[in-house]
Amino acid sequence: MEEIIPCAVKDQEVFQQVWQRVMAGRDDTQCPIEALPSHMQGDLSCDCLEALAQQHREDRERQQQESVPDVPPSGWQPAEVESSAPESPPEESPAPGAAEALPTADGPHRANDLPRLWEQPQETPDRTARLRQQVMEALEGWQFYRHLARRARGVDARVLNNLAGELHRCARKLSAAYFLLTGLRYWPSELLAAPAIPSYWGALRQRHQAEQRQETALRIAADDWDDPDLLALLTELIEGCQQRCRQLRTLLEQDET
Repeated sequence: MEEIIPCAVKDQEVFQQVWQRVMAGRDDTQCPIEALPSHMQGDLSCDCLEALAQQHREDRERQQQESVPDVPPSGWQPAEVESSAPESPPEESPAPGAAEALPTADGPHRANDLPRLWEQPQETPDRTARLRQQVMEALEGWQFYRHLARRARGVDARVLNNLAGELHRCARKLSAAYFLLTGLRYWPSELLAAPAIPSYWGALRQRHQAEQRQETALRIAADDWDDPDLLALLTELIEGCQQRCRQLRTLLEQDET
């Protein structure tokens, strides 16, 4: 007697749905397995189930073999295929008067458009040479006040640092005026050296005399120029020299060291 095992698919309608999903696309004449007739009731035999499972495994192996791509033989090279893509149209030249493209990131640096520094020898009028000398003297005063402030303390140190800042701004203004007149930059800060300060009181006296000489030089320079902007600048600098002289005198009067 044929061995009968229980089947999980008891309902014939469910079995028919499973059977149609498994056997979809197959030729029924070549399949050795037949679906259970709709009028039959009961379970399927083991032989039927085993045949169905074996058929399912063979179909899956066949599908895997068909999905493997063919490996070309060694030494095989693909034939050159002419590209069917249309050729790119030639670049059109910009119309006359069109805006130029923006510069690239690796273009000339912004700092390259600055004018070159003044270099000797250079033939310039005497008044232009005196203007350079005034720039240098303002920078030397800035350097002197900075070093002198380190020798002081308290209020005196703050006053001297403020005087140093004023002379640095004066040097900037004179350097800008020189550039407007000549088109060259003049800022000889690399030529500055540490000033000789023998004593604090002696340094205040030395700087007071330097401010007076600078005032006299600015007055002489004002007589040589007729440019209204430069004359206004020289007048401002003369007043600055007078104010610094008064501040230095006040330091000498109040200092107790």
